[in-house]
Amino acid sequence: MLEKTSQAYAHHKAALILGPLNKMIEAVFDLFIPLVMKAVLDLSFGTSRDVITDSVGSIIRAFGNWVPDNPTLNYSLIGGVMIIILSVVGFGATMLTQYIAARTAVAVGTEVRDSLYEKILKMAAKDRAHFGNSKLLTILNSDSYQVQQGVLIFIRLIVRAPFVILGALVISFVLDWQIGLIFTAMIPLILVVIFAVMGKASKEYLKIQTKLDRLSDEASDTLEGVKVIKAFHREEFENARFADATSSYEKASIRVQKLNALINPLTFGIIALATLATVLVGGFDLSNGTEFMGAPLLPSTIITEISYLTQIFTTLVQLTNVVMILTKANVSRHRVDEVLTYPLTLTDDKANEKKIDTDVLFDFEHVYLGYKEEGNEALKDISFTLKKGGTLGVIGGTGSGKSTLIYLMERFYEASKGEILFSGKPIEETSLEELRNAIGYVPQKAVLFKGTIRSNFLMADPSATDERMVQALKDSCAYEFVSKYPDFLDHEVEEGGKNFSGGQRQRLTIARALIKDHPVLILDDSTSALDLLTDKTVRTNLAEHYPSVAKVIVSQRVSTVADADEILVLDGGKLIGKGKHEELLKTCPVYKETYLSQVRKED
Repeated sequence: MLEKTSQAYAHHKAALILGPLNKMIEAVFDLFIPLVMKAVLDLSFGTSRDVITDSVGSIIRAFGNWVPDNPTLNYSLIGGVMIIILSVVGFGATMLTQYIAARTAVAVGTEVRDSLYEKILKMAAKDRAHFGNSKLLTILNSDSYQVQQGVLIFIRLIVRAPFVILGALVISFVLDWQIGLIFTAMIPLILVVIFAVMGKASKEYLKIQTKLDRLSDEASDTLEGVKVIKAFHREEFENARFADATSSYEKASIRVQKLNALINPLTFGIIALATLATVLVGGFDLSNGTEFMGAPLLPSTIITEISYLTQIFTTLVQLTNVVMILTKANVSRHRVDEVLTYPLTLTDDKANEKKIDTDVLFDFEHVYLGYKEEGNEALKDISFTLKKGGTLGVIGGTGSGKSTLIYLMERFYEASKGEILFSGKPIEETSLEELRNAIGYVPQKAVLFKGTIRSNFLMADPSATDERMVQALKDSCAYEFVSKYPDFLDHEVEEGGKNFSGGQRQRLTIARALIKDHPVLILDDSTSALDLLTDKTVRTNLAEHYPSVAKVIVSQRVSTVADADEILVLDGGKLIGKGKHEELLKTCPVYKETYLSQVRKED
């Protein structure tokens, strides 16, 4: 996994060097073609020649006399062939560079996206909350693509543009120093325009990406809560809210485009003035017979100078696009690096392979969990033990801290105070991989992934057999409806398991957790959508078929946890009762009140 975007660049250092250098071959040939044209004109008309015509002309004459009776046609044919050869070789160099650029850009983009995805998966809930899911999605998709485009344009044009501009400038001086001065004055003016505009635009790009985060957030909320929106007939309100977000994004984008739109007109204006000055100076020198390097200025020189002016203009326009794309890429690179360099809350820094022979799987000793930024504590002074094969029930009202307790066992959060031991050693000394491989977890909200029932089961154990899957389906009471599908285990699962009912999703997620032999099975209120009879059947199957597995059953139903070896009663994050069902009915008023509200007690 990358720690910074620059590491991805370093992995492709050869391509980032050879690609631009290869592009220089094309630039050299592009600069040489106008000189061939000038030499052909001068040789054909027999006009006074300069040092460039002499040099290039000697190359042309070296090819011999193709048309002895017509020197003009001879020079034109040879010059034309030279131009074709230069163009073909330059085209080949360009295509090779394009291939290198595309391949390298995609490779860098893929590496950045893979690293971002891996980093996001490693983030604890607190880390993800720091960024927000919408921003993480935008960085993963949009910003990584901008980084990729930056690599592409860097290889293709970053060297060629300044090389062509500098080369054309030098040649213009050699041809005529006065016109060379015009070019020298023009280029800094254009560069000032480009970098002044882009300097301001770069700040706006950051605002645009932030507003894109908001758009993703709005869209995500709407898709997640579309049923609620329709149920409360709030479509118009949500449309207005989303329109406000898109309007804000639109205004920011237009603001940047207005800035970018200034570049071309200003550049065109400067180029037009430079062209006018070139024609006027050249025309004046021609009419007065001005000599340069001992020879009179030739019409072909003016034509060649204008050709180089055109090359400079075209290259500067390309440079404008280069700067714009690289500016966007740089902003996105900083956003990507913000995620890649973010220090994870949960790490394996203290993990070791020390093994302790103990029957106690989990031991909570006066554990607290607090959110410093919010100034409150979600759990306070929690102590209990969970032994191998034991069953722990956790009950409490909404917001009592039941799921938070599970998150501490899974080490999704770190305890603020107290100590959590897993298999006899501090939980921080157990690697996350070892800890989570030891736990079969069924979340409060049943989560199924797009694919098939089989592919969802294989997430738990890639080596699971069909027989094992069928047994897990039977133990979770899911076999009765899955067996009715003609394709059975290969039955399609839509995104989020939306083609199943809530109870069916819960039973499938329980079956998935049973696929692999875990020492600990956590059911986080995962039978809430099941009727009481099915709930009892599932618990009976777990007790009979998985006697060596320690079970943590979280529920708001007393009947679900009543048979547990020990029950924890939570209220407001505090442990207000601990013991067996019969004991709690006598010693814990809250537990008794909950029991009486759920079960009709007969005298």
